[in-house]
Amino acid sequence: MFGVMQEMAWKEHLGGSKYKLVARDPSKISRPKKSHVVEVPPDIAKSVRKTEQWLTLELAKWADSVESGQIIKPEKMRFIDFVPKWKRGYADQNMGGNTIRNVMGYVNSYLIPEFGQSRLDQIRPLHLVTFFAGLTKKDGSPMATNTKLNIYKAAKSIFDAAFDWKLIPDNPIDGVQRPSAGKKEKKAMRSVKKNYTRAEVVTLLTALYALPSRWRLYFTGVMLGGYRRGEFLAVEWSDVDYERGAIWIEDQITFDEEGNKIESEVKTEESEGWVYMPQWYMEDLKRYERIWKKEKLSCRKWLGEDKQYLFHGGQGVMYYPSTPTLTWRRFLAKHKLPHVKLHGLRHTAGMLLRESGADLKTIQERLRHTKIGTTADIYTHESESISREAADRLEGLRPKRQQIAP
Repeated sequence: MFGVMQEMAWKEHLGGSKYKLVARDPSKISRPKKSHVVEVPPDIAKSVRKTEQWLTLELAKWADSVESGQIIKPEKMRFIDFVPKWKRGYADQNMGGNTIRNVMGYVNSYLIPEFGQSRLDQIRPLHLVTFFAGLTKKDGSPMATNTKLNIYKAAKSIFDAAFDWKLIPDNPIDGVQRPSAGKKEKKAMRSVKKNYTRAEVVTLLTALYALPSRWRLYFTGVMLGGYRRGEFLAVEWSDVDYERGAIWIEDQITFDEEGNKIESEVKTEESEGWVYMPQWYMEDLKRYERIWKKEKLSCRKWLGEDKQYLFHGGQGVMYYPSTPTLTWRRFLAKHKLPHVKLHGLRHTAGMLLRESGADLKTIQERLRHTKIGTTADIYTHESESISREAADRLEGLRPKRQQIAP
């Protein structure tokens, strides 16, 4: 086998730590050669044995790529031809099914119609700048910056991969400014209510008693524990620890690439962990568990198999991730309560902590953010109660009180 590989593929030393890997294409009658230059990493190059092992592995991978037909000359690679390779080589390895579905929606709706037939190496920054500057909705109205940003992220991921995989000499997206909201749009965004105040939370907790127990406890839990909607849907009774007073988060209910509901692991390692809850909430949950078990015993046909979801759509079947969103929106409208998106309950949990004096590290750990920068970006923006408190501290400087005013 090794003799065959030597005949089909070999390496040539170019000097220093650089080598040319050469392989023959078995799909061609004349078996033309295809080459690829690699550089041995400095820590490996120190050892002759490790260098040989590394080169043998790289040569085998290169030969396999050539044999499987995955190697296409950069000058012949169109954008539309590269997208499936990017999806298989990057998106499928690093994105969840629902994210892939959304990203591919932007790729198919905007990027492929614009760049599909263009060669990768001929797409320039100016082409991308012009494209983003002219982006509008289908009816010609202005496109939201967030939508432009999502299209930009999709394009960046694709061009970054093409550059990293040495299919293009320069990355055209590097010369494109990341879309950002204008002054008018930023003002409109600031006017959108993103979370509830502490006083509003008190009102909400009372109003939630109008809902069935499962939904009252679901929304209350999200508001106090800062769970993502899919995380809390995936919680089972085995994840509830009454003695600890906490709930274990490990999985989530989400959509796959085809739009079907599935259970999967949470996105990051940091998202996994115990979330401690108020004791009164855990007592409420315990009472609900007794009712839950009675309902299961009386269920003629349990469809949840061995799953024991706290919140399910009947007969143990997992909810669709979109069901809580719709239920929340209808609840607010029916009771004429201020509208905040369901994800805003997670922000509410963070703001309650911030307004109680918790530091950013505590909030980060509570909400299970991967980076504290994410926490800082969200929770260092204006909080009405904190801003009011800061202003009240200046009351003592009132000139007439200080007897310094004329």
